[in-house]
Amino acid sequence: MSKSYLEISKQGNNHWWRYLLGILTILFTWIIIGSFIVGIIAVFIVNSSLSFDETSIGTSELQEQLLKQLQTFFKTPSTEVFVTVNIQFIFFVLAIFIVVKWLHKRKFRTLINADAQINSKRLLLGFSIWFLLQLILMGVFIFIDPQNYTFSFQAEKWFPLLLFALILTPIQISAEELFFRGYLLQGMSLVTKNKFFLIIITSLLFMFPHLLNPELQRGPVWLALTYFAFGAFMSLITLKDNGLELALGTHAANNMSIFLLMNTKDSAIPTNAVWTVNETGDPRLSLVIFLLQCAVFYYILFIWKTKKLKSVI
Repeated sequence: MSKSYLEISKQGNNHWWRYLLGILTILFTWIIIGSFIVGIIAVFIVNSSLSFDETSIGTSELQEQLLKQLQTFFKTPSTEVFVTVNIQFIFFVLAIFIVVKWLHKRKFRTLINADAQINSKRLLLGFSIWFLLQLILMGVFIFIDPQNYTFSFQAEKWFPLLLFALILTPIQISAEELFFRGYLLQGMSLVTKNKFFLIIITSLLFMFPHLLNPELQRGPVWLALTYFAFGAFMSLITLKDNGLELALGTHAANNMSIFLLMNTKDSAIPTNAVWTVNETGDPRLSLVIFLLQCAVFYYILFIWKTKKLKSVI
C-alpha cells in the first residue's frame, strides 16, 4: 500500500464540521431510524400473533399486552428475531456510505485500506484463525463442564438461521467496523497521530452502545471491559495490519460462531444455535480467556508468521 491507514483521512473533504455532521447523521440513521424500523417490524410480527379480542379490553390493557409480547419476542430465540434486530445495521451501513461518498467526497472502500481494494486473503485469514480458536474454546468448555451446555440443534430452525446469518452478519459487523475502526479511527487521526489515544477513544465509543445489551447483568464492569477490550483489539490489528480486513474477518468469525454454534440465554440477539449455555459463569474469567485468545491470535498473525517468513528467506 502506498499510504498508511491513518493517512487516508486526508483524502477528500475532511473539515471538522463534516466529521461532526457525518457522525450525527450516521448515529441518527442507525439508532433512531434503524431502531424505529425494527420496532415497527417487531410490532407487526407480534400483533399478527395476538389472538385476544381487542374490543373486549381497554387501550391500556392492549398496550400492556403488546409490550409484554414484544419483550418476550426479543428474548425468544428465533430466525425472526435475528432478522428483525439486524435490519437496523442495513441503515447503519447505508448512512456510512452516504456520508463518506457525498459528504467527504471519498471512495467508500478507503475505509478499508489506502488502495480502496479489499484484500480478501487477509479477511479470510482473520476469519479462519479466530473461528478455529472459537471452536477450540467451545470444545474445551463442553469437555470440562458438559452439564452446562445443552445440545439444542434443530435442523428446521438452524438452517434458515444459517442462511440469514451468512447474509446479515457480514452487514452487521461491517457496519460496526467501518464506523468505529474506519470512519472514527481515521477521522480522529486528523486531530492526533497518537495510536494509543486513538485506540482508547474509539474503543470507549465502541463500548458505549453495547452497554445496553442484556448480557451486562452478568457483571456490568467486567462486561464493559470485555466490550472495550474487543474494540481495542480490533483497532490494534487494524493499525498493525494497515487495513480493516483482519478486523472484518475476526469480528465476523466471532459473531457467527456465537449466533450459529454456541449462544447464551441472555444474548442481545438470541438464536437457535447448536449449543446453548445454561450458566455463563464468572465474567472476570471470560475476560481473561478473551485476552488470552487475543494474545494467541496476535502471536500467530504478527509474530509466528513473521518468524516463519524470515526463516524461509
